[in-house]
Amino acid sequence: MEDKRILVAREDIPTRCRISANINEFFAEVATDAETAMLDALAGRNIANSLAELLRLDGIRMKRLTIAANAHRANLVANGVKRT
Repeated sequence: MEDKRILVAREDIPTRCRISANINEFFAEVATDAETAMLDALAGRNIANSLAELLRLDGIRMKRLTIAANAHRANLVANGVKRT
């Protein structure tokens, strides 16, 4: 990404008060802090670890789906609905 910023302040805000007169400088500081934190978080990751985490999360998601499907089936049986 070289010098391209992730978060960019809007330049089209009219200066009407103290807030709007200083919002770009304020936002630039906040954006720099946020970008630094995000890049630091990404620097600690690699593809292998990221894939392992995605697979772990998918395993949790699949367990939830299975539990929900089993609960739904049990609810249908308890209410006398026959499977077709």
